[in-house]
Amino acid sequence: MPEIENSDVIKNVLKILINISSRKTSKGYAFNTIDNIIKELKDKYDFLKFVKINDTRFIENEEPVSIMSNINTVNYLSMGNALNDIINTIHYSLGEQAGHFFIKELQRNIGGDYNSVIKEMGVDLGLMQLEKEVRDLDRVITHKKESNE
Repeated sequence: MPEIENSDVIKNVLKILINISSRKTSKGYAFNTIDNIIKELKDKYDFLKFVKINDTRFIENEEPVSIMSNINTVNYLSMGNALNDIINTIHYSLGEQAGHFFIKELQRNIGGDYNSVIKEMGVDLGLMQLEKEVRDLDRVITHKKESNE
């Protein structure tokens, strides 16, 4: 497997997040949400300044995500932490609109090589989906207990 650079990983993940989010909400909402999340996380992850989200709804032949090559010098684990925060924040921001299997859909669309790479970075999408399902189940059980009291 050829080495996949940080720029390719984050570009691929963000493009898929935009596609999934825009199907569940609207393209405008997806672009704005993801752009705002990247801006918010720049304080925590300085290297996100190399990421630009382009609203391509009215522009032809433009990539929705631009990444400067400087991001390729970022430590794998730092990149993984940022991706983890981006995915969780987007998932949280979309709320119920994200759907039950938002992360599983991301995992399926991202592909094998990228799944392996982000897992090496510390982003385990399967575990993230399982944690979400456990939280949802806990919420249901808690609600049922409160209803029966």
